[in-house]
Amino acid sequence: MVNEQVKVYGKVTDFNGTPLSGAEVRLMNEKFEDIHVTYTDDQGRYKIKTEKGLYFHFYACKDYKVNYLEYWAGNIPIFEDMELNAQIDGLEIYSLTAFPVKRGFPQLMLYFRPMSLKRANELEEAGDMNFKEKTVDESLDIIDISPELTKEDIEVQVNGEKSEVYEVNKVSEYLSNGQATYSYLVHVSLNKDVNKFEYNKVHLSLFDRKTGERGEGSVFWKEEETV
Repeated sequence: MVNEQVKVYGKVTDFNGTPLSGAEVRLMNEKFEDIHVTYTDDQGRYKIKTEKGLYFHFYACKDYKVNYLEYWAGNIPIFEDMELNAQIDGLEIYSLTAFPVKRGFPQLMLYFRPMSLKRANELEEAGDMNFKEKTVDESLDIIDISPELTKEDIEVQVNGEKSEVYEVNKVSEYLSNGQATYSYLVHVSLNKDVNKFEYNKVHLSLFDRKTGERGEGSVFWKEEETV
């Protein structure tokens, strides 16, 4: 029996709302292998027909590492037609993960690795891409291409409703070959009316005050029911 097909559709723009034609749009599996690849039309619109299911990653970008970095969405529950729009600029939000804090009021922790195109280009031009600085214990070389973020630079929405940003923590994340980079752990509020046992869209937007770059990404989060 053939699984019923559904549609993923939307628009890819820059942060001024200008449609980006010819932007690449991908659905990927857990090995980052392409399941579907398409391109936006002259109005920045795309459409993908696919089988119902939970998809690992959605990707959208144009002129990668030239003018833009990518938009990522993760853990996407495509069980009915879904509109998924993306804005791209020079910031990429990679590996966005949401998990609950087991305390008395509704709240989430967000973990993500933000990367700046301008900062990466500056390091590359200086020939210092691999050895910018050291971690605190001097054991790893830091590739520092992350923005310095404060609460004012971060906007979080859950199902379209704005969350409060409680705390912002910058942490080092191991990459490979004795190298690390910076990631963030951000504590945010969660509306008490959110059904945590259904998929909720957590959307993150960032602004790098030094470079003027913006970026956004999304993850679909839910908890498993326990006894």
